[in-house]
Amino acid sequence: IGNTSSIGNCVKMNRPKPTSIRRPSNTKPSGHPPPGDFIALGAKSQSSEPKANPALLKPASTGLPPDRKREASSSLPSSSSLSSLSKRPKHSSTPPSALSRLAEVAAVDKRSISPSIKEPSVVPIEVSPAVLLDEIEAAEAEGNDDRIEGVLCGAVKQLKMNRAKPDMTLYLSLMFLAKIKPNVFATEGVIEALCSLLRRDASINFKAKGNNLVSVLACNLLMAAYEEDENWPEIFVKVYIEDSLGERIWVDSSHCKTFVDNIQTAFTTKMPPKSMLLQTETGRSGGDLSAGNSPHPSTPDEDEGQTELLIAEEKLSPEDDGQDMPRYEELAESVEEYVLDVLRDQLNRRQPMDNVSRNLLRLLTATCGYKEVRLMAVQRLEMWLQNPKLTRPAQDLLMSLCMNCNTHGSDDMEVISNLIKIRLKPKVLLNHYMLCVRELLNAHRDNLGTMVKFVIFNELSNARNPNNMQVLHTVLQHSPEQAPKFLALVFQDLLTNKDDYLRASRALLREIIKQTKHEINFQSFCLGLMQERKEASYVDMEFKERFVIQVTDLLTVSMMLGITAQVKEAGIAWDKGEKKNLEGLRSFQNQIAAIQRDAVWWLHSVVPTISKVGPKDYVHCLHKVLFTEQPETYYKWDNWPPESDRNFFLRLCSEVPLLEDTLMRILVIGLSRDLPLGPADAMELADHLVKRAAGVQSDDLEVLRVERIQLIDAVLNLCTYHHPENIQLPAGYGLYLSPSLFPAVFSLQFYYAVIHQLYIAK
Repeated sequence: IGNTSSIGNCVKMNRPKPTSIRRPSNTKPSGHPPPGDFIALGAKSQSSEPKANPALLKPASTGLPPDRKREASSSLPSSSSLSSLSKRPKHSSTPPSALSRLAEVAAVDKRSISPSIKEPSVVPIEVSPAVLLDEIEAAEAEGNDDRIEGVLCGAVKQLKMNRAKPDMTLYLSLMFLAKIKPNVFATEGVIEALCSLLRRDASINFKAKGNNLVSVLACNLLMAAYEEDENWPEIFVKVYIEDSLGERIWVDSSHCKTFVDNIQTAFTTKMPPKSMLLQTETGRSGGDLSAGNSPHPSTPDEDEGQTELLIAEEKLSPEDDGQDMPRYEELAESVEEYVLDVLRDQLNRRQPMDNVSRNLLRLLTATCGYKEVRLMAVQRLEMWLQNPKLTRPAQDLLMSLCMNCNTHGSDDMEVISNLIKIRLKPKVLLNHYMLCVRELLNAHRDNLGTMVKFVIFNELSNARNPNNMQVLHTVLQHSPEQAPKFLALVFQDLLTNKDDYLRASRALLREIIKQTKHEINFQSFCLGLMQERKEASYVDMEFKERFVIQVTDLLTVSMMLGITAQVKEAGIAWDKGEKKNLEGLRSFQNQIAAIQRDAVWWLHSVVPTISKVGPKDYVHCLHKVLFTEQPETYYKWDNWPPESDRNFFLRLCSEVPLLEDTLMRILVIGLSRDLPLGPADAMELADHLVKRAAGVQSDDLEVLRVERIQLIDAVLNLCTYHHPENIQLPAGYGLYLSPSLFPAVFSLQFYYAVIHQLYIAK
């Protein structure tokens, strides 16, 4: 075809795009062809014998569908030669042509591409761009595979020599050929030639005019050739890394996005969305100027050619038909080893921190799918974030690192440990860091507990991070139900230590509540403190009784820490007889009642399995969580609450509703022979709690609701006299009420009346 305009018109036609068919990988065997069945590259050969085992060949009809072929042939009436390329039937009894055989052998050649980046090994045959398609058709008619490959390599050579302003006829011809027969570009020699266009041209100096159009064309030709292939050659990764660390001529180009995205599947990296990336991608001008790289401005005389090429790129680029799928499953190990070697070499170079390229950080961002990359990056991330020249790409790296920390293995736990130690002062950086913490919590469900544990341990260490409380606040906001439970588990770990950590734990808990502005679910936290642990460190715990007593103390501190400024103000107003704005006070009172219910359950069901606590300590713990113990037991450790608020805080925590489960379980504890609370003490405690609850009865507060008649049975059973087991009674000796229980029995009338009246009132 000698007419350039006819080619341009043909390419710009609005043809329906072929249906993208994903070819199964089992039809394309990997590895080299069997010995003897090889393709000789170089000199022209007249042999018409097949050069590959037919069992290994691809189908010859991987071009256009019938309707596309008819349109292509009708649009080029002057070229009867091209019609033979597109009208060839899928199954023919005649021997396959040279062009078909060359396309079929591509499946074998794709696996055998040299792993190193080298110059093309095929001798290029340069022809005029106007006759490029004619030359390929003539070589196909002669059955000359080598000449077809040589002509294509010659075309690539011409593009390479004219990067600044490529010949329009040449690149349009190549794009048209890629549309109708993309597999001809998938041979070893052509792939090496096209990849040479993606490498940095050392002949272009800083002041030279740059143009990325040739690189964009090469990317789209390769994408067209490999669009349906599930296994890509490793050389694509190598040229990607070279351009990523260099000028980023095509890596950041929007016209190469599909090709780049498919290469990045090798790294299994979950990339942050564009809205979360701070370093904007500026296409071909994405070079790193701060690192001393040369820009690539377009000159005015290139704008016209660039516009036409971009139109062709839009039609050639497989944005609609292309698929992002894993392309390197078979080469995953070798690709990972190569990437890690390159990054280690870059990071271990002896160079000042100011000379680190932004592009290196961008490459790390794209390869954070590897756990070794995350570990290497996090160790230097704080210095990069504090470097004004690297701040933005470092922030993107931090985001990518947190989003891909999804294995919760030993390496990722080390990454989280290093993230906790990063100290940031600027508010902008600190806000971005908190966004990354949220993404880290979303990456894996176990990251939440690890994050809370490391933050608390860092807070208690000598190298305390001043941002710990803000991180903890972010964690509590992200997971309001689960985070308090994990926080409670960390406090349990502190109390199991051989050293006494109660005083430090009380101070730490007060500081956490203060810095998080009371935005914590106190009931979830207290329930977490009472969870039974099955780990070996808890089973073999040396100070089990001390552990129970100290957990009880933390429970009471947590209940008093729930008194916010609003609750305190409402309590004072209630004492004055005012009945407005009491919602906060009522919510607090119901919260304390629920925590006391859980605490009594813990003492009844969990504590006996931990240790056989002495009678005195057990009764002390029960009275303490119900706020019926002596006042000094609540503040003797660190004089908190302060003297001015002690009585008020204790009264607010004691004048609360009494839940039916709490009352019932106290009676059951009194009936149990295995627990040290006797029947008389249980009756006395229950009587006191009922009277105390009746004293705070109000129209907007339900203080006691009993629906189980078994509670009355339990009260009567507590009044039964049980004679000592070590005495002998005469036959027929009756059982009478114990004289010591007479006061309790006499108060039973009041007891029943209170319950009955409250129930009727409700």
